[in-house]
Amino acid sequence: MLVAAGHDVLGVVRRAEQVEALTRAGAGSLLADLTQVAPSELRAAFAEADAVAWAAGAGYGVDPALVDGEACIHAQQAADEAGVARWVQISSMFADRPEDGPPFLRPVLSAKHRSDSAVAGSALGWTVVRPGGLTNDRPTGRVTVGTSLSGGLVPRGDVAAVVVACLDVASTARQAFDLVAGEVPVADALASLPGAE
Repeated sequence: MLVAAGHDVLGVVRRAEQVEALTRAGAGSLLADLTQVAPSELRAAFAEADAVAWAAGAGYGVDPALVDGEACIHAQQAADEAGVARWVQISSMFADRPEDGPPFLRPVLSAKHRSDSAVAGSALGWTVVRPGGLTNDRPTGRVTVGTSLSGGLVPRGDVAAVVVACLDVASTARQAFDLVAGEVPVADALASLPGAE
């Protein structure tokens, strides 16, 4: 979606087999473990970037504090030091209130809460998108956004569409919002956020 929208894209991936997928999509790649990469390498990768879309998350068996927490915060700092103007972060519904989330997800939500709070205190032009449960359903391009939503599902493709749209909607900067499937086109949903122009 980023390439189709006219962006030059560099994807950071942790497995060599993911590089081929990025190449096929028309994107460049950096092979790196975000829990181990040196800050200088991240700053170099971000040096030419206008924006960063953070979509990394701890997989099964990985401590979320390392990826969703520490690695994300280190990347935010590297982006800030490199002069990146925009940072769009995929978080999770209930990350702003981990105690209200499902008990099995609380370690992830707590880690995301830390990195969401860190970016909100940074100088970056940040946006935090907190999707509900992710599905592999076909995206519809229609969503619901808001604060303190009580749950719901959303196709991964619609999350991606919202992230891409946020890069071009200046009024989403310095905003955090929940996201689930809905009936409102993405552009209209983003325009409905408080403070949107």
